[in-house]
Amino acid sequence: MTTSLRDVSSAQMVQKLAEMNCFEQECTVYGYSWKRKNGKRMYSMSDDALLIQRAYEEHLLEQCSMTPVQQWTTRAIIKEETQEDLFLYFKLQLARQLKEAFSDVYFDCLLALQQAPGDDQAEALLLEWQEELDGYFNEEELHLFAGAADYAYMTKHLPDWRYQQLQKWIKLTRKQMMRKMHVHDNFERTFYGAAYQNPVTQRYEFVCNANEKSVYHRVKEMDEQGILHTPIYQKTYWYNRSNELPNVRKKFEADLRDLMDNTYLDRILALQSLPSAIPQDLWNRCLARAEEQCSAAAVEGLRYWGRRWNIISE
Repeated sequence: MTTSLRDVSSAQMVQKLAEMNCFEQECTVYGYSWKRKNGKRMYSMSDDALLIQRAYEEHLLEQCSMTPVQQWTTRAIIKEETQEDLFLYFKLQLARQLKEAFSDVYFDCLLALQQAPGDDQAEALLLEWQEELDGYFNEEELHLFAGAADYAYMTKHLPDWRYQQLQKWIKLTRKQMMRKMHVHDNFERTFYGAAYQNPVTQRYEFVCNANEKSVYHRVKEMDEQGILHTPIYQKTYWYNRSNELPNVRKKFEADLRDLMDNTYLDRILALQSLPSAIPQDLWNRCLARAEEQCSAAAVEGLRYWGRRWNIISE
């Protein structure tokens, strides 16, 4: 057998072995620990990062005490008949990691911060914004407004009763817009994007992608680094031919920049620049206790919340 034939034979054999899952592959599970209102500790985990991020955002709006999203990675040979059991083992490893790194002291400190009374600093801005949108039934503008309301509520700058009132208005407005006609075509693609403040230039830049996981991963990184960013915006496009996709992406980028104009970005910056609703002395006490009694991961986890609540900026 000549060298070239041996190379072909070897390549075919490797391909067969790969198809039979005979090689190790990198496996990652994502998750976080959180507490119910009754104090029971729970764990949410999955090998789907996007699924975990969506669950995390739901718990954010429910104001649950949580760790930041963590991950556990290893290499293993994945067989179809053992895949379910193997990933259950990976999730148990992540749960053990979360339990060891984030003690009850971490949750006690976090709960003390969460129970600090919020304020209404964002109320006037949002009510003025709502008045501008009321009656115009602009789906894109409403999407941006809803994201801003969520942000104001999560950062404790919007009272619960006012947030619920705005949610009812958003729901009613969306219901009234359901009668709008959408022209569909042969192909469909949804794009996702956000604007963020470059920490060096302090100017807003944009990130966009048709891969939702990619955008959510980038936003997660910015949250961990304390980089200011807008809520994620998404829009679905229909087009006639598959080769039109690059132009559709360009249209989304242009639409995103037009929609997230200076007026919108100024409003988001105003919300993100509001003084923290949590007293500085309470934060200092909780952080000092965590630094004394908790792991480095838990201290960083508390700092993660400090950045999100605008208590610290580093």
